[in-house]
Amino acid sequence: MTQRVLIKVGGETLRDPADRARLAADLAAVHRSGAQLCVVHGGGPQITALAEQLGLTSTFRGGRRVTDAPMLSAVAMALMGQVGAELLAACLGAGVPAVSTPAASSGCVIGKKRPPRKVAGEPELVDFGLVADIDQASERLLDALWSGGFVPLLSSLVASAQGQLLNLNADALVTGLTQVAHFDDVVLVTGVPGVYRDISDPSTHIAELCANDLPGLLHSGAIQGGMVAKLEEVAAILKQGARAVWIVGYKDPGAVTQALCGGAGLRTVVRAG
Repeated sequence: MTQRVLIKVGGETLRDPADRARLAADLAAVHRSGAQLCVVHGGGPQITALAEQLGLTSTFRGGRRVTDAPMLSAVAMALMGQVGAELLAACLGAGVPAVSTPAASSGCVIGKKRPPRKVAGEPELVDFGLVADIDQASERLLDALWSGGFVPLLSSLVASAQGQLLNLNADALVTGLTQVAHFDDVVLVTGVPGVYRDISDPSTHIAELCANDLPGLLHSGAIQGGMVAKLEEVAAILKQGARAVWIVGYKDPGAVTQALCGGAGLRTVVRAG
């Protein structure tokens, strides 16, 4: 059975042309291995920068962007007109037969507007605006692209069943796609090559974990900052059926290929069992 691999890259890893070229070369190697490959990309820094250029103020609640109608336009412009286009060009240059499209395409993911919800540290329910939760997801678009030999590059823009464009968090998109498309491996390309008990001490790097280790590790207080949310994301992905989630650094050449093929390199793998 052909291996299915989902790779998520954050916007911070795609700002520099050299970083995009390095990632694209890595994706090309994974594609040549015969894997059915899908890439989900974010674009947070690019959205914030474009919004500032447009005179819009970015507002966050609980680390999540509040998206009104003007901000949604900035999100769409940044994800499809900048981040997706630049990643597509880098992939084509590396020989990857990539297709860049929002997750809304062909109803791959149908969203529903997120209702106001309680957020830690906020005294009242928070309305995130034109932000989506997943209503339905389908693998039909991915299957069609894979059958043609293509590599989908998906941004996290979705639409509701009524035709309203919505901003979906890229983490939620990865989790939803893992469930319906049955990805074997998920690779998170991040700013650090894995999990550290103390990010300032390289000797505290953790090479391998299993899903059962995560609750205790998170509750211990040893993991701090953005890695807490990252490990919570890993736990959610594993619950949807992935056999392993890999956390690799975007500055390391060949990091994705080395992880999937068992090569040398600094990374963390979290296995389902």
